[in-house]
Amino acid sequence: MLMEQQKIIRKVKGLLAIARDQHNDEESQSAFILAQKIMLQYGIDATEVEDDNFISEADQINEESVTVAKRLYWWERRLAQIISQNFRVKYFLKTVASQQQQKKRIVFYGFGRDLALAKEMYLLAYEVLVFHAKVFVDQLYKDNPQLKRTRYVTENVKSSYMNGFLLGLEERFAEQVSALRQVYELLVLVPEAVELAYHDYTQGWGKSSLKAPAVEVSAAYQKGYVKGKGIDFTKRTVAEKNN
Repeated sequence: MLMEQQKIIRKVKGLLAIARDQHNDEESQSAFILAQKIMLQYGIDATEVEDDNFISEADQINEESVTVAKRLYWWERRLAQIISQNFRVKYFLKTVASQQQQKKRIVFYGFGRDLALAKEMYLLAYEVLVFHAKVFVDQLYKDNPQLKRTRYVTENVKSSYMNGFLLGLEERFAEQVSALRQVYELLVLVPEAVELAYHDYTQGWGKSSLKAPAVEVSAAYQKGYVKGKGIDFTKRTVAEKNN
C-alpha cells in the first residue's frame, strides 16, 4: 500500500512539473487539473508533492471569474451553486455596469489549488447540460411532428429538463462527496480559512435570491434528472456525453 501511494505521489509530482512549464499553457493547465483530481481522490496533501514556492501560490486565497459579464440564466447560477458546494470554493456574482444594462459574471472564491478544478468542472457540466437539453428538445419535436415548434413550448420543455438535470447532478455529486468524507473529511469541505475570508470579503453585501422556474413538463423533468444523475463527469467528449 505504501509503495502504491509513493507511485501516485511520483505521478502527481510529474504532473506538477509539467504544470510549471510555461511553454504550453493548455498542457500546463490540463496537467495541473489532473494532479488536483488525483490528490483529491487519494487524499494526498500538497506538502507531500510541492516545493515551497509552488505551495505558496496554490495556498493563496483568490477569486476566479467563471463566466464573462452578461445576463445570467437561472440555471447558470444554480450550476455555480452546486459546483461550489462540492469543490471547496464559494461563489458570488460580480456586477459590471454598462451603458445599456447591468451585467453580472459568476466568480469562484477559494484557494488557488481549488479554483482551477472548480472552474473546469463548472465549464464541463455547463457544456454537458446545454448539449443534452438541446438533444432532448430536438428529439421531442422529431418524435412529435404534430407539435408546433414555438419559443414558448421550447423554453418550457428546456427549463423543465434543466431543472431535473441539475437535481440529478446535485445528488450525484452529493453521493461522491459523502463517500469521500468517510475517508477524507477535511479534504472535501470548504476550508475554514476560505469561509472566514469570504465572510469578511462579502461583509455588507446584499443577498441575491435564486429561484428556478416552475416545472411545466414533468416528463422532461424526469428525463433530465436521470441523465444528470447518470453522467460520468470525468469524461470529456461530446461523443461520450451522448452515451
